[in-house]
Amino acid sequence: MKKLNLLYAVLISGIMVFSSCKTTEEDTSVRSITLNKTEISLLPGAEEKLNYEIFPNNAANKSATWKSSDSTVAKVSSEGLVTGVKPGNAVITVTTVENNYTATCAVSVSLNAPISVSGDVEGVWKKYSVISVTGQINVPKGKTLTIEEGVEVIVSDAAMDANGTKIEFLVNGSLYVKGKAGAPVLISVASSKRTAENTFARLWGGIVGGLDCPEMVLEHAIVEYTGAITTLTSPSVVGGLFKPAGGDGMVAFNTNNPLGKYVIQNCIFRFTGEDAIYVQGGDCIFTNNLFYANGETGGEAINVKAGCKVDAAFNIMYSPNTNALKLSSSGQSVTRAQALIKGYNNTIINSGWRRDPNKPKGGCVWLEEGCLVEIYNNLIVNSMFAVRLDSKKLPDNNSKVDYNFYASGTSKSTIPQHVTNGTETAYDGFKPGVNDIVIGMNDKVGTAPGNNDPKFVNFPFLTNSALDFGNFSSAWDFSLQAGSPASTGAKTDFTPYFAAGLTVGGKVYNSPSPAAYFGAKGLK
Repeated sequence: MKKLNLLYAVLISGIMVFSSCKTTEEDTSVRSITLNKTEISLLPGAEEKLNYEIFPNNAANKSATWKSSDSTVAKVSSEGLVTGVKPGNAVITVTTVENNYTATCAVSVSLNAPISVSGDVEGVWKKYSVISVTGQINVPKGKTLTIEEGVEVIVSDAAMDANGTKIEFLVNGSLYVKGKAGAPVLISVASSKRTAENTFARLWGGIVGGLDCPEMVLEHAIVEYTGAITTLTSPSVVGGLFKPAGGDGMVAFNTNNPLGKYVIQNCIFRFTGEDAIYVQGGDCIFTNNLFYANGETGGEAINVKAGCKVDAAFNIMYSPNTNALKLSSSGQSVTRAQALIKGYNNTIINSGWRRDPNKPKGGCVWLEEGCLVEIYNNLIVNSMFAVRLDSKKLPDNNSKVDYNFYASGTSKSTIPQHVTNGTETAYDGFKPGVNDIVIGMNDKVGTAPGNNDPKFVNFPFLTNSALDFGNFSSAWDFSLQAGSPASTGAKTDFTPYFAAGLTVGGKVYNSPSPAAYFGAKGLK
Protein backbone atom coordinates (compact mmCIF):
# COMPACT_ATOMS: atom_id res chain seq x y z
CA MET A 1 0.00 0.00 0.00
CA LYS A 2 2.90 2.30 0.80
CA LYS A 3 4.45 1.53 -2.58
CA LEU A 4 1.18 2.41 -4.31
CA ASN A 5 0.95 5.74 -2.44
CA LEU A 6 4.56 6.52 -3.28
CA LEU A 7 3.99 5.77 -6.96
CA TYR A 8 0.90 7.95 -6.95
CA ALA A 9 2.81 10.83 -5.38
CA VAL A 10 5.57 10.57 -7.99
CA LEU A 11 3.05 10.61 -10.80
CA ILE A 12 1.28 13.70 -9.39
CA SER A 13 4.60 15.51 -8.92
CA GLY A 14 5.66 14.71 -12.47
CA ILE A 15 2.42 15.97 -13.87
CA MET A 16 2.78 19.23 -11.92
CA VAL A 17 6.34 19.78 -13.18
CA PHE A 18 5.34 19.02 -16.75
CA SER A 19 2.39 21.40 -16.53
CA SER A 20 4.59 24.12 -15.06
CA CYS A 21 7.14 23.79 -17.86
CA LYS A 22 4.45 23.85 -20.51
CA THR A 23 2.93 27.09 -19.10
CA THR A 24 6.30 28.87 -19.19
CA GLU A 25 6.99 27.90 -22.80
CA GLU A 26 3.59 29.15 -24.02
CA ASP A 27 3.62 32.62 -22.39
CA THR A 28 3.42 34.66 -25.65
CA SER A 29 1.93 37.83 -24.19
CA VAL A 30 3.37 41.23 -25.23
CA ARG A 31 5.67 42.77 -22.63
CA SER A 32 7.29 45.76 -24.45
CA ILE A 33 7.83 47.56 -27.78
CA THR A 34 10.80 49.54 -29.16
CA LEU A 35 11.42 51.64 -32.29
CA ASN A 36 14.47 51.52 -34.52
CA LYS A 37 14.84 55.34 -34.11
CA THR A 38 13.92 57.70 -31.32
CA GLU A 39 14.37 60.93 -33.33
CA ILE A 40 14.42 61.90 -37.01
CA SER A 41 14.71 65.12 -39.03
CA LEU A 42 12.74 65.67 -42.23
CA LEU A 43 12.05 68.29 -44.85
CA PRO A 44 8.46 69.00 -45.94
CA GLY A 45 7.38 66.22 -48.27
CA ALA A 46 10.25 63.90 -47.27
CA GLU A 47 9.52 60.42 -45.89
CA GLU A 48 11.14 57.96 -43.52
CA LYS A 49 10.00 54.47 -42.46
CA LEU A 50 9.97 53.57 -38.76
CA ASN A 51 10.09 49.95 -37.69
CA TYR A 52 9.10 48.51 -34.32
CA GLU A 53 10.10 45.38 -32.44
CA ILE A 54 7.89 43.66 -29.87
CA PHE A 55 9.24 41.64 -26.96
CA PRO A 56 9.22 38.71 -26.69
CA ASN A 57 10.07 37.64 -30.21
CA ASN A 58 7.50 34.87 -30.04
CA ALA A 59 4.67 37.23 -28.99
CA ALA A 60 1.42 35.97 -30.45
CA ASN A 61 0.01 39.44 -31.26
CA LYS A 62 2.55 41.69 -32.93
CA SER A 63 0.00 44.26 -34.14
CA ALA A 64 0.45 47.94 -33.28
CA THR A 65 -1.12 51.29 -34.13
CA TRP A 66 0.57 54.56 -35.13
CA LYS A 67 -0.28 58.14 -34.18
CA SER A 68 1.23 61.61 -34.67
CA SER A 69 0.91 64.25 -31.97
CA ASP A 70 0.50 66.86 -34.74
CA SER A 71 -0.38 65.55 -38.18
CA THR A 72 -0.12 69.09 -39.60
CA VAL A 73 3.63 68.88 -38.92
CA ALA A 74 4.31 65.19 -39.56
CA LYS A 75 1.88 62.46 -40.47
CA VAL A 76 2.32 58.71 -40.14
CA SER A 77 0.73 55.85 -42.06
CA SER A 78 -0.61 52.59 -40.65
CA GLU A 79 2.69 51.03 -41.76
CA GLY A 80 4.90 53.53 -39.91
CA LEU A 81 5.83 55.70 -42.91
CA VAL A 82 6.43 59.22 -41.55
CA THR A 83 5.98 62.21 -43.91
CA GLY A 84 7.09 65.75 -43.14
CA VAL A 85 4.26 68.24 -43.74
CA LYS A 86 5.41 71.65 -42.48
CA PRO A 87 8.13 73.06 -40.21
CA GLY A 88 7.66 72.22 -36.56
CA ASN A 89 7.95 69.38 -34.09
CA ALA A 90 5.82 66.31 -33.52
CA VAL A 91 6.02 62.98 -31.70
CA ILE A 92 5.19 59.70 -33.40
CA THR A 93 3.83 57.07 -31.01
CA VAL A 94 3.47 53.36 -31.73
CA THR A 95 1.19 51.38 -29.39
CA THR A 96 0.82 47.61 -29.10
CA VAL A 97 -2.70 46.35 -29.61
CA GLU A 98 -2.18 43.93 -26.73
CA ASN A 99 -1.42 45.53 -23.35
CA ASN A 100 -0.96 49.06 -24.82
CA TYR A 101 2.82 49.30 -24.52
CA THR A 102 4.24 52.38 -26.32
CA ALA A 103 7.41 53.71 -27.92
CA THR A 104 8.00 57.19 -29.33
CA CYS A 105 10.08 58.99 -31.94
CA ALA A 106 10.59 62.77 -31.96
CA VAL A 107 10.24 64.32 -35.43
CA SER A 108 11.66 67.70 -36.41
CA VAL A 109 10.53 69.19 -39.73
CA SER A 110 12.54 72.13 -41.05
CA LEU A 111 12.23 74.53 -43.97
CA ASN A 112 13.46 73.50 -47.37
CA ALA A 113 16.77 75.13 -48.22
CA PRO A 114 16.37 78.79 -49.26
CA ILE A 115 17.23 79.71 -52.83
CA SER A 116 17.85 82.94 -54.74
CA VAL A 117 16.41 83.41 -58.21
CA SER A 118 16.52 85.88 -61.10
CA GLY A 119 16.07 85.63 -64.84
CA ASP A 120 14.10 82.72 -66.30
CA VAL A 121 12.38 80.48 -63.75
CA GLU A 122 10.53 77.17 -64.09
CA GLY A 123 9.94 73.88 -62.33
CA VAL A 124 8.74 73.64 -58.72
CA TRP A 125 9.39 75.89 -55.76
CA LYS A 126 9.02 73.29 -53.05
CA LYS A 127 6.63 73.62 -50.12
CA TYR A 128 7.77 75.68 -47.15
CA SER A 129 10.76 77.17 -48.98
CA VAL A 130 11.97 80.76 -48.91
CA ILE A 131 12.59 82.10 -52.41
CA SER A 132 14.61 85.32 -52.61
CA VAL A 133 13.91 87.18 -55.85
CA THR A 134 16.98 89.29 -56.51
CA GLY A 135 16.29 90.41 -60.08
CA GLN A 136 13.66 90.46 -62.82
CA ILE A 137 12.05 87.03 -63.24
CA ASN A 138 10.16 85.45 -66.12
CA VAL A 139 8.43 82.13 -66.74
CA PRO A 140 9.40 81.54 -70.40
CA LYS A 141 6.90 80.67 -73.10
CA GLY A 142 6.15 76.95 -73.06
CA LYS A 143 7.49 76.51 -69.52
CA THR A 144 5.71 76.05 -66.19
CA LEU A 145 6.38 77.23 -62.66
CA THR A 146 4.54 75.67 -59.71
CA ILE A 147 4.75 77.24 -56.25
CA GLU A 148 3.72 74.86 -53.47
CA GLU A 149 2.04 75.59 -50.14
CA GLY A 150 3.83 77.50 -47.43
CA VAL A 151 6.38 79.06 -49.79
CA GLU A 152 7.51 82.61 -49.06
CA VAL A 153 8.54 84.53 -52.16
CA ILE A 154 10.51 87.54 -50.95
CA VAL A 155 10.98 90.16 -53.66
CA SER A 156 13.81 92.67 -53.38
CA ASP A 157 12.65 96.30 -53.38
CA ALA A 158 16.03 97.54 -54.67
CA ALA A 159 16.26 99.49 -57.93
CA MET A 160 17.42 97.21 -60.73
CA ASP A 161 19.07 99.90 -62.86
CA ALA A 162 19.84 103.60 -63.11
CA ASN A 163 16.19 104.25 -64.07
CA GLY A 164 15.03 102.99 -60.69
CA THR A 165 13.23 100.04 -62.27
CA LYS A 166 11.60 97.69 -59.75
CA ILE A 167 11.28 93.93 -60.05
CA GLU A 168 8.35 92.48 -62.01
CA PHE A 169 7.15 88.87 -62.17
CA LEU A 170 6.55 88.29 -65.90
CA VAL A 171 4.69 85.12 -66.92
CA ASN A 172 4.89 84.12 -70.58
CA GLY A 173 4.44 80.45 -69.76
CA SER A 174 2.12 79.02 -67.09
CA LEU A 175 2.06 79.78 -63.37
CA TYR A 176 0.38 77.67 -60.70
CA VAL A 177 0.42 79.05 -57.16
CA LYS A 178 -0.84 76.21 -54.97
CA GLY A 179 -1.21 77.44 -51.42
CA LYS A 180 -3.54 75.78 -48.95
CA ALA A 181 -5.76 76.98 -46.13
CA GLY A 182 -3.41 77.50 -43.20
CA ALA A 183 -0.40 77.35 -45.51
CA PRO A 184 -0.77 80.17 -48.06
CA VAL A 185 1.90 81.23 -50.51
CA LEU A 186 3.21 84.67 -49.53
CA ILE A 187 4.49 86.93 -52.32
CA SER A 188 5.84 89.98 -50.56
CA VAL A 189 8.92 91.96 -49.55
CA ALA A 190 11.32 91.55 -46.65
CA SER A 191 9.55 91.43 -43.29
CA SER A 192 11.32 94.64 -42.20
CA LYS A 193 9.63 96.48 -45.07
CA ARG A 194 6.08 95.36 -44.19
CA THR A 195 5.12 98.51 -42.35
CA ALA A 196 2.21 100.95 -42.32
CA GLU A 197 4.49 103.57 -43.86
CA ASN A 198 4.98 101.30 -46.87
CA THR A 199 1.27 100.66 -47.49
CA PHE A 200 1.50 102.46 -50.82
CA ALA A 201 5.27 102.53 -51.24
CA ARG A 202 5.03 100.47 -54.47
CA LEU A 203 8.00 98.29 -53.55
CA TRP A 204 7.79 95.93 -56.53
CA GLY A 205 5.78 95.59 -59.72
CA GLY A 206 3.40 92.65 -59.66
CA ILE A 207 2.51 89.48 -61.58
CA VAL A 208 2.11 90.19 -65.30
CA GLY A 209 0.75 87.62 -67.75
CA GLY A 210 2.26 88.05 -71.22
CA LEU A 211 0.52 87.90 -74.58
CA ASP A 212 1.30 84.19 -74.82
CA CYS A 213 0.55 83.23 -71.21
CA PRO A 214 -1.96 80.37 -71.49
CA GLU A 215 -2.79 79.74 -67.83
CA MET A 216 -2.39 81.06 -64.32
CA VAL A 217 -3.85 79.84 -61.05
CA LEU A 218 -3.54 81.53 -57.67
CA GLU A 219 -5.01 79.57 -54.75
CA HIS A 220 -4.56 80.62 -51.13
CA ALA A 221 -1.94 83.26 -51.91
CA ILE A 222 -1.16 86.63 -50.35
CA VAL A 223 0.10 89.28 -52.78
CA GLU A 224 1.19 92.59 -51.28
CA TYR A 225 3.25 95.82 -51.60
CA THR A 226 2.94 95.99 -55.40
CA GLY A 227 2.30 98.91 -57.74
CA ALA A 228 5.77 100.12 -58.75
CA ILE A 229 5.84 102.91 -61.31
CA THR A 230 7.11 101.66 -64.66
CA THR A 231 10.23 102.95 -66.40
CA LEU A 232 11.54 102.72 -69.96
CA THR A 233 13.41 99.58 -68.96
CA SER A 234 10.63 97.81 -67.07
CA PRO A 235 10.10 94.33 -68.56
CA SER A 236 6.37 95.02 -69.01
CA VAL A 237 7.15 98.20 -70.92
CA VAL A 238 9.81 96.56 -73.08
CA GLY A 239 7.26 93.83 -73.84
CA GLY A 240 4.62 96.38 -74.86
CA LEU A 241 2.27 95.49 -72.00
CA PHE A 242 2.40 98.69 -69.94
CA LYS A 243 3.22 102.34 -70.55
CA PRO A 244 6.56 103.82 -69.51
CA ALA A 245 7.21 106.20 -66.64
CA GLY A 246 4.54 108.83 -66.13
CA GLY A 247 1.93 106.51 -67.56
CA ASP A 248 1.30 103.46 -65.44
CA GLY A 249 1.76 102.12 -61.98
CA MET A 250 1.91 98.36 -61.96
CA VAL A 251 -0.94 96.22 -60.65
CA ALA A 252 -0.78 93.15 -58.43
CA PHE A 253 -2.09 90.75 -61.09
CA ASN A 254 -2.48 91.30 -64.83
CA THR A 255 -3.40 89.32 -67.95
CA ASN A 256 -3.10 90.13 -71.65
CA ASN A 257 -3.99 86.97 -73.59
CA PRO A 258 -7.65 86.79 -74.77
CA LEU A 259 -7.20 83.01 -75.19
CA GLY A 260 -5.84 82.48 -71.70
CA LYS A 261 -7.50 80.87 -68.67
CA TYR A 262 -7.06 82.36 -65.22
CA VAL A 263 -8.35 81.40 -61.78
CA ILE A 264 -7.85 83.29 -58.52
CA GLN A 265 -9.56 82.01 -55.40
CA ASN A 266 -9.13 82.26 -51.63
CA CYS A 267 -6.41 84.90 -52.02
CA ILE A 268 -5.61 88.20 -50.31
CA PHE A 269 -4.58 91.31 -52.23
CA ARG A 270 -3.45 94.25 -50.10
CA PHE A 271 -1.11 97.23 -49.96
CA THR A 272 -0.93 97.91 -53.69
CA GLY A 273 -0.58 101.36 -55.23
CA GLU A 274 -2.93 100.56 -58.11
CA ASP A 275 -5.46 97.88 -59.03
CA ALA A 276 -5.29 94.50 -57.38
CA ILE A 277 -6.56 92.54 -60.43
CA TYR A 278 -6.47 94.13 -63.90
CA VAL A 279 -7.36 91.77 -66.75
CA GLN A 280 -7.10 92.53 -70.46
CA GLY A 281 -7.88 89.09 -71.77
CA GLY A 282 -8.94 85.57 -70.93
CA ASP A 283 -11.61 83.43 -69.28
CA CYS A 284 -11.47 84.23 -65.57
CA ILE A 285 -12.89 82.98 -62.28
CA PHE A 286 -12.28 85.27 -59.31
CA THR A 287 -13.96 83.95 -56.17
CA ASN A 288 -13.71 84.02 -52.38
CA ASN A 289 -10.92 86.58 -52.31
CA LEU A 290 -10.24 89.40 -49.84
CA PHE A 291 -9.16 92.86 -51.01
CA TYR A 292 -8.15 95.79 -48.84
CA ALA A 293 -5.85 98.83 -49.01
CA ASN A 294 -5.92 98.79 -52.82
CA GLY A 295 -5.14 102.00 -54.71
CA GLU A 296 -3.21 105.07 -53.62
CA THR A 297 -4.83 107.85 -55.69
CA GLY A 298 -6.90 105.62 -57.92
CA GLY A 299 -7.38 101.92 -58.44
CA GLU A 300 -9.86 99.09 -58.22
CA ALA A 301 -10.12 95.69 -56.61
CA ILE A 302 -11.03 94.12 -59.99
CA ASN A 303 -10.68 95.99 -63.30
CA VAL A 304 -11.87 94.25 -66.49
CA LYS A 305 -11.29 95.24 -70.13
CA ALA A 306 -12.16 93.79 -73.57
CA GLY A 307 -11.18 90.23 -74.37
CA CYS A 308 -12.37 88.90 -71.02
CA LYS A 309 -15.17 86.67 -69.80
CA VAL A 310 -15.33 86.88 -66.01
CA ASP A 311 -17.22 85.44 -63.06
CA ALA A 312 -16.42 87.54 -59.97
CA ALA A 313 -18.27 86.27 -56.93
CA PHE A 314 -18.19 85.88 -53.15
CA ASN A 315 -15.33 88.34 -52.78
CA ILE A 316 -14.94 90.80 -49.88
CA MET A 317 -13.74 94.20 -51.10
CA TYR A 318 -12.93 96.67 -48.35
CA SER A 319 -12.17 100.31 -49.16
CA PRO A 320 -10.84 100.14 -52.72
CA ASN A 321 -9.77 103.62 -53.74
CA THR A 322 -12.17 104.02 -56.66
CA ASN A 323 -14.32 100.94 -57.29
CA ALA A 324 -14.67 97.37 -56.21
CA LEU A 325 -15.49 96.47 -59.83
CA LYS A 326 -14.59 98.63 -62.81
CA LEU A 327 -16.05 97.00 -65.91
CA SER A 328 -15.33 98.17 -69.44
CA SER A 329 -14.99 96.83 -72.96
CA SER A 330 -12.25 99.30 -73.73
CA GLY A 331 -9.87 97.88 -76.32
CA GLN A 332 -12.55 95.79 -78.06
CA SER A 333 -11.48 94.63 -81.53
CA VAL A 334 -11.60 91.69 -83.90
CA THR A 335 -9.17 89.81 -81.68
CA ARG A 336 -10.47 91.15 -78.36
CA ALA A 337 -14.13 90.33 -77.92
CA GLN A 338 -16.66 92.27 -75.89
CA ALA A 339 -16.05 92.19 -72.14
CA LEU A 340 -18.57 89.86 -70.45
CA ILE A 341 -18.85 89.96 -66.67
CA LYS A 342 -21.12 88.43 -64.06
CA GLY A 343 -20.49 90.03 -60.68
CA TYR A 344 -22.58 88.50 -57.92
CA ASN A 345 -22.66 87.90 -54.18
CA ASN A 346 -19.78 90.23 -53.39
CA THR A 347 -19.52 92.24 -50.18
CA ILE A 348 -18.38 95.78 -51.03
CA ILE A 349 -17.56 98.14 -48.17
CA ASN A 350 -16.30 101.75 -48.06
CA SER A 351 -15.59 101.88 -51.79
CA GLY A 352 -14.81 105.14 -53.57
CA TRP A 353 -14.17 107.53 -50.71
CA ARG A 354 -10.50 108.03 -51.40
CA ARG A 355 -11.09 109.02 -55.02
CA ASP A 356 -11.52 112.74 -55.67
CA PRO A 357 -15.32 113.06 -56.07
CA ASN A 358 -14.82 115.80 -58.66
CA LYS A 359 -13.50 113.08 -60.94
CA PRO A 360 -15.86 110.41 -62.32
CA LYS A 361 -15.62 106.63 -61.97
CA GLY A 362 -15.72 106.52 -58.21
CA GLY A 363 -17.95 104.74 -55.78
CA CYS A 364 -18.69 101.05 -56.00
CA VAL A 365 -19.29 99.33 -59.36
CA TRP A 366 -18.54 101.31 -62.52
CA LEU A 367 -19.91 100.35 -65.95
CA GLU A 368 -18.69 101.82 -69.23
CA GLU A 369 -17.83 101.49 -72.89
CA GLY A 370 -19.90 98.61 -74.19
CA CYS A 371 -19.33 95.98 -71.52
CA LEU A 372 -22.10 93.42 -71.08
CA VAL A 373 -22.70 92.76 -67.41
CA GLU A 374 -24.98 91.10 -64.90
CA ILE A 375 -24.65 92.58 -61.43
CA TYR A 376 -26.73 90.78 -58.79
CA ASN A 377 -26.81 89.98 -55.07
CA ASN A 378 -24.05 92.35 -54.03
CA LEU A 379 -24.07 93.71 -50.48
CA ILE A 380 -22.92 97.34 -50.83
CA VAL A 381 -22.28 99.08 -47.52
CA ASN A 382 -20.96 102.56 -46.74
CA SER A 383 -19.76 103.03 -50.32
CA MET A 384 -19.79 106.43 -51.91
CA PHE A 385 -22.26 105.63 -54.69
CA ALA A 386 -24.55 102.89 -55.93
CA VAL A 387 -23.73 101.06 -59.17
CA ARG A 388 -22.95 103.80 -61.68
CA LEU A 389 -22.50 104.06 -65.42
CA ASP A 390 -20.57 106.39 -67.66
CA SER A 391 -23.29 108.36 -69.44
CA LYS A 392 -20.80 109.33 -72.17
CA LYS A 393 -19.54 105.78 -72.76
CA LEU A 394 -22.49 103.59 -71.95
CA PRO A 395 -22.33 99.87 -71.23
CA ASP A 396 -24.23 97.41 -73.44
CA ASN A 397 -27.99 98.06 -73.30
CA ASN A 398 -28.55 94.38 -72.51
CA SER A 399 -26.72 94.68 -69.20
CA LYS A 400 -28.69 93.81 -66.08
CA VAL A 401 -28.28 95.41 -62.66
CA ASP A 402 -30.74 94.36 -59.96
CA TYR A 403 -31.19 92.49 -56.66
CA ASN A 404 -28.44 94.41 -54.85
CA PHE A 405 -28.54 95.53 -51.21
CA TYR A 406 -27.52 99.05 -50.12
CA ALA A 407 -26.94 100.32 -46.61
CA SER A 408 -25.32 103.45 -45.19
CA GLY A 409 -23.92 103.99 -41.73
CA THR A 410 -24.00 107.35 -39.99
CA SER A 411 -20.29 108.15 -40.19
CA LYS A 412 -19.65 111.39 -42.13
CA SER A 413 -16.73 112.49 -44.24
CA THR A 414 -15.22 115.88 -43.44
CA ILE A 415 -13.22 116.14 -46.67
CA PRO A 416 -14.12 119.50 -48.30
CA GLN A 417 -15.03 117.97 -51.67
CA HIS A 418 -17.50 115.60 -50.03
CA VAL A 419 -19.07 118.38 -47.98
CA THR A 420 -19.33 120.67 -51.01
CA ASN A 421 -20.79 117.95 -53.23
CA GLY A 422 -23.24 116.75 -50.59
CA THR A 423 -21.76 113.27 -50.37
CA GLU A 424 -20.90 113.16 -46.68
CA THR A 425 -22.54 109.80 -46.01
CA ALA A 426 -22.95 106.76 -48.21
CA TYR A 427 -26.69 107.34 -48.36
CA ASP A 428 -26.03 110.60 -50.24
CA GLY A 429 -24.62 108.52 -53.10
CA PHE A 430 -27.54 106.14 -53.62
CA LYS A 431 -30.58 108.17 -52.68
CA PRO A 432 -33.10 109.04 -55.42
CA GLY A 433 -31.99 111.71 -57.87
CA VAL A 434 -28.24 110.99 -57.91
CA ASN A 435 -26.91 111.21 -61.46
CA ASP A 436 -25.86 108.08 -63.35
CA ILE A 437 -26.64 105.53 -60.65
CA VAL A 438 -28.48 102.33 -61.56
CA ILE A 439 -31.08 101.17 -59.03
CA GLY A 440 -32.96 98.00 -59.90
CA MET A 441 -36.61 97.33 -59.19
CA ASN A 442 -35.68 94.54 -56.78
CA ASP A 443 -32.82 96.28 -54.99
CA LYS A 444 -33.06 96.64 -51.23
CA VAL A 445 -32.13 100.25 -50.51
CA GLY A 446 -31.88 102.00 -47.15
CA THR A 447 -33.99 105.14 -46.86
CA ALA A 448 -31.63 107.05 -44.54
CA PRO A 449 -28.22 106.72 -42.86
CA GLY A 450 -28.40 103.89 -40.33
CA ASN A 451 -31.36 102.26 -42.06
CA ASN A 452 -31.26 98.76 -43.55
CA ASP A 453 -28.51 97.52 -41.21
CA PRO A 454 -27.31 94.20 -42.69
CA LYS A 455 -26.48 92.96 -39.17
CA PHE A 456 -22.96 91.70 -39.69
CA VAL A 457 -21.71 89.31 -37.03
CA ASN A 458 -18.82 91.65 -36.26
CA PHE A 459 -18.36 94.95 -38.08
CA PRO A 460 -19.09 98.52 -36.86
CA PHE A 461 -21.61 99.29 -39.60
CA LEU A 462 -22.82 102.60 -38.14
CA THR A 463 -19.53 104.17 -37.12
CA ASN A 464 -16.81 102.68 -39.32
CA SER A 465 -14.94 105.55 -40.98
CA ALA A 466 -15.01 105.42 -44.75
CA LEU A 467 -11.46 106.75 -44.86
CA ASP A 468 -10.07 104.21 -42.41
CA PHE A 469 -8.82 101.99 -45.22
CA GLY A 470 -5.54 100.85 -43.68
CA ASN A 471 -6.88 99.38 -40.46
CA PHE A 472 -8.66 96.33 -41.78
CA SER A 473 -9.27 93.97 -38.88
CA SER A 474 -8.98 90.22 -39.19
CA ALA A 475 -11.49 90.02 -36.33
CA TRP A 476 -14.27 91.43 -38.49
CA ASP A 477 -16.81 88.86 -39.55
CA PHE A 478 -19.02 89.76 -42.51
CA SER A 479 -21.32 86.80 -41.99
CA LEU A 480 -24.93 87.73 -41.26
CA GLN A 481 -26.77 87.43 -37.98
CA ALA A 482 -30.17 85.78 -37.74
CA GLY A 483 -32.83 88.26 -38.76
CA SER A 484 -30.57 90.16 -41.16
CA PRO A 485 -32.57 91.81 -43.97
CA ALA A 486 -29.72 90.76 -46.27
CA SER A 487 -30.15 87.06 -45.51
CA THR A 488 -32.96 86.48 -48.02
CA GLY A 489 -34.37 87.85 -51.25
CA ALA A 490 -31.39 87.58 -53.59
CA LYS A 491 -31.60 86.25 -57.16
CA THR A 492 -30.69 82.63 -57.85
CA ASP A 493 -32.19 81.96 -61.29
CA PHE A 494 -29.14 82.78 -63.40
CA THR A 495 -26.14 80.74 -64.46
CA PRO A 496 -22.53 81.90 -64.07
CA TYR A 497 -20.38 81.66 -67.17
CA PHE A 498 -18.24 78.87 -65.76
CA ALA A 499 -20.78 76.97 -63.70
CA ALA A 500 -19.93 73.87 -65.76
CA GLY A 501 -16.24 74.42 -65.18
CA LEU A 502 -13.06 75.98 -66.53
CA THR A 503 -10.14 73.57 -66.93
CA VAL A 504 -6.82 75.07 -65.90
CA GLY A 505 -3.67 73.10 -65.22
CA GLY A 506 -5.55 69.84 -65.67
CA LYS A 507 -8.03 70.73 -62.91
CA VAL A 508 -11.67 71.75 -63.36
CA TYR A 509 -12.66 74.92 -61.51
CA ASN A 510 -16.35 75.74 -61.20
CA SER A 511 -17.84 79.15 -60.56
CA PRO A 512 -20.03 78.90 -57.46
CA SER A 513 -23.80 78.98 -57.79
CA PRO A 514 -25.51 82.23 -56.76
CA ALA A 515 -26.72 82.34 -53.16
CA ALA A 516 -30.15 83.42 -51.94
CA TYR A 517 -28.53 85.91 -49.55
CA PHE A 518 -26.81 89.19 -50.41
CA GLY A 519 -23.02 89.46 -50.20
CA ALA A 520 -20.21 86.98 -49.81
CA LYS A 521 -21.25 85.45 -46.49
CA GLY A 522 -24.55 83.97 -45.36
CA LEU A 523 -25.88 83.35 -41.89
CA LYS A 524 -23.30 82.44 -39.25
